[in-house]
Amino acid sequence: MKHLTRRMITVGLLSGALCMSGISQAANYARAAAIPTAMSLVAPTKTIIFHPKGTKGAPVAGDCGMGESQALDRSDAWRCIVGNEIFDPCFSPSPHATWVICDVQPGKPVGIKVTLSKPLATHAPASDKQPWVITLGDGTSCGFISGATFGVGGQRANYQCSKNDWLIGLPITGKVWWAVEARMTGKFGPNGPTAAHVWAVSVASVVL
Repeated sequence: MKHLTRRMITVGLLSGALCMSGISQAANYARAAAIPTAMSLVAPTKTIIFHPKGTKGAPVAGDCGMGESQALDRSDAWRCIVGNEIFDPCFSPSPHATWVICDVQPGKPVGIKVTLSKPLATHAPASDKQPWVITLGDGTSCGFISGATFGVGGQRANYQCSKNDWLIGLPITGKVWWAVEARMTGKFGPNGPTAAHVWAVSVASVVL
């Protein structure tokens, strides 16, 4: 049987304000869907490890005193500033390096070399499991938003897929990864931002 061309599987639908029980229920539905007959319809999630391919132009001075990347939990990923612009993630060639590569992303592997006034600090242990970019089963790309977003049902809205569509929390890992997607109304209720729909979606690929 060929893999589904549209891999998104809707397993739950909620209206109004998101709540913790709603998110948990959607996650449980996703796990429940992981039975052999259903899983055979969905291709395994592809894991892509991103590495910069080099730099272009003259080096520029910057600072990575903001610490470790918020977008990517990797031991070589940093949150840096050049002038008034924040880059997250930037990548170091080695521990305690005195330069990093910034302004790169999947599809744009060549960036700028940023020189630092002092070596990078010791990076905390990294899980290497927090995706930077998630591509859903229907081809939608969702990127991790560093800095402030908003809380929904006690969990952070981590990945923005479009103006109103977000992935809540972190995806559920496995042979096929799953994520909880919320379509926000742009309105606020007594418990915060409200959603028109919440559903579990399959993940086609992740960039780590």
